[in-house]
Amino acid sequence: MWSLTKRNLYLFFSSPSTVFFSLLGALIAFVLYTVFLRDNIDSALMLKNYNLLLDPWVIGGILTVTTITTTLTAFSQMIIDRGTKTLADFLITPVAYFKIQFSYIISAITISIVMQFGMLAIMYTYFSITDQLRFPFEQLVPLFLLIILSSLVWTAFSQFILSFVTRIETLGRLGTIIGTMSGFLAGVYLPSGMLPDSAQRFINLTPAIYNAALFRNLLMKKPLSQTFNSVQARYIFEKSMGVRININGPLTGSTMVIILFASFLGFSLLSLLLSKRSRNFITKQI
Repeated sequence: MWSLTKRNLYLFFSSPSTVFFSLLGALIAFVLYTVFLRDNIDSALMLKNYNLLLDPWVIGGILTVTTITTTLTAFSQMIIDRGTKTLADFLITPVAYFKIQFSYIISAITISIVMQFGMLAIMYTYFSITDQLRFPFEQLVPLFLLIILSSLVWTAFSQFILSFVTRIETLGRLGTIIGTMSGFLAGVYLPSGMLPDSAQRFINLTPAIYNAALFRNLLMKKPLSQTFNSVQARYIFEKSMGVRININGPLTGSTMVIILFASFLGFSLLSLLLSKRSRNFITKQI
């Protein structure tokens, strides 16, 4: 199993194009923010020292986009192996089917964690130079734990979605759709609180907005306390920018963690139920 995991990691990181395209959605969101969105959002909100708030805000959203797209790209190796009948060859070996599947899961989680830290390093370096952005040291441990939770959730999601895919040709189209949607679902291209009610209700059905909100709650904690003296003004800002999610009242951080963990369990269970279907498809190739 560990040999297969190392193989999957090598195939991913040895291909610069694979690494680049797995981050393409996040990189596009980052460039759009720095070139267009930051000034537009500031002009709409008229914030004082807006960079101290908006920079960690967009970091939280882009980290969510990163974990969505990189886990999907990492897990797509399973579809490539299935399409080239490599998976059928693995089944001939003494390695159990669940160990083969687990190797894809471990490699996808690892890739997601590494790529989130890579994207975080890029954004932090840029904003620390241009806006003197600084993160308190005590944020590092909870940030690391949240990155791990994000990787678990979206690896389970990718495994579930790709359970329905049997052709390599479908991967590119699916990746384009999910990569484009992720920026909207995480509230990067447009803050979720500024969307119509129907769009907000749809976004609230996905784990992405809670994932982004948890990142933002963590990274924006100090800037929010320094910027707003009024509780009401802070509440309005948090609600409009997707920092605070309201469903019959504002959700706490603990509630959003539970939602993410429940999403992980739900997607994992659905993937497990569909694993027999996938194995039967592969067995027919032997």
